[in-house]
Amino acid sequence: MTPNSYEAKHQELMQSLEEIFRDNYSRLYSCAYRMIGNHQDTEDVLQNSFTKAYKNIGKFKGQSKMYTWVYRIVINESYRYFEYIHKLPLTRITKDLGMNEREFFGNIENTPNFDDELIIDEMREKCLQAFLKCLPKNQRVCFLLKTCLHLKNQDIAEILDLSIENVKVTLHRGRKKLQEILEMRCSLIDPEKPCKCYLWIKFMRDHNLPIPEGHCQFKAEELKKEHFKNMSLLKKIDYLYTVEGRLTKDQFIDKLKRAAEIL
Repeated sequence: MTPNSYEAKHQELMQSLEEIFRDNYSRLYSCAYRMIGNHQDTEDVLQNSFTKAYKNIGKFKGQSKMYTWVYRIVINESYRYFEYIHKLPLTRITKDLGMNEREFFGNIENTPNFDDELIIDEMREKCLQAFLKCLPKNQRVCFLLKTCLHLKNQDIAEILDLSIENVKVTLHRGRKKLQEILEMRCSLIDPEKPCKCYLWIKFMRDHNLPIPEGHCQFKAEELKKEHFKNMSLLKKIDYLYTVEGRLTKDQFIDKLKRAAEIL
């Protein structure tokens, strides 16, 4: 390969890399955020992933699709921050108190005028992270790749180095477990269930616990909220796990390009 043809090939790969990050920014951000749990580290993960892909673009041989190669880098980078819990906070609290979850929330006095939507949204975000972190790591990652990135099973298998059949089984188990723990207690899924976001805020205030703060998600469209009640259970779960970053896609891509220029 001549120097000119090598340079042309390199520029072509770089353009493809930038397009992948630009076209898949929202899904990549959502997936990484669900694994990590905060915006700052998520931005760092995506920036580090872009940097690693940029530095190693010459090693890409085309034996796999470039976007699955990029996703694998993002997933591996996210693993450095990956943590999970074995029991939900509610499960631990009620066990310590010797009561069931409905009794626990029944003992919290209602606050009819409680309307701090930003705090409630942040509480919901923290709670949903806790739900997802209760899944075993392989189920959690498969669920995120399928739900947040909307990847095909073949692509997930390639990224995680699994068989397609193993991906299907893992996805089924993860969805089933997540559905069970949400359906059992979350009032957003079933209004009759005891776990309500505003009651959590009331409990935290009454016990001088840190109130969630730093909410920076964009507001979901009101139309989606209006029709939320008409979605199927798994569609509701999928909607609840949608998250957006602090920076717009173009702002973040510009940031990545500036970082790459100084390498």
